[in-house]
Amino acid sequence: MTIANGLTLFRAVAGIPILVALGDGERTLALVLFALAASSDALDGFLARRGGTAEGRGVILDPLADKALVLPTLIGLAFIGSAPLGITAIIVVRELCVAAVRVLMYRHGRRTHASGAAKAKTACEMAAIVLLIVPPSPLAAEAGAALLTAAALVGILTLPAYLPHARRRFT
Repeated sequence: MTIANGLTLFRAVAGIPILVALGDGERTLALVLFALAASSDALDGFLARRGGTAEGRGVILDPLADKALVLPTLIGLAFIGSAPLGITAIIVVRELCVAAVRVLMYRHGRRTHASGAAKAKTACEMAAIVLLIVPPSPLAAEAGAALLTAAALVGILTLPAYLPHARRRFT
């Protein structure tokens, strides 16, 4: 296993202890874990490109790891009342649909790379989550909700890019 894949694996499993920490009211622990896991996203990509291993399993594992980090964290934030439930639901459904399409495409030999809009969506989600995890303040809550809403809108706008792949698979 490469260091890049190890970082991706860390990001993929970090959502569970973050969810537990949020449920236990341990926002500082959740924030530290989330910040470490989120920062591993850029680092694993850099290491994979530098080491010449940027293709292969990492192409599918990296975006799935992002989803495995973001979704439990968002769900935990929604359950404790720190993230808007409706926006969280939109993001969860969209991410699960995109993940399913990506896995199907990968299984059929099609590789996709994240678009600039998709990377911006992920950055908005990550920044929003940080603001929603920090000890509650009206400004952080409003800014986090606004960034999360922006991420949901970008996610909805980019969703049609995945539909042709799904349609070809099932028709």
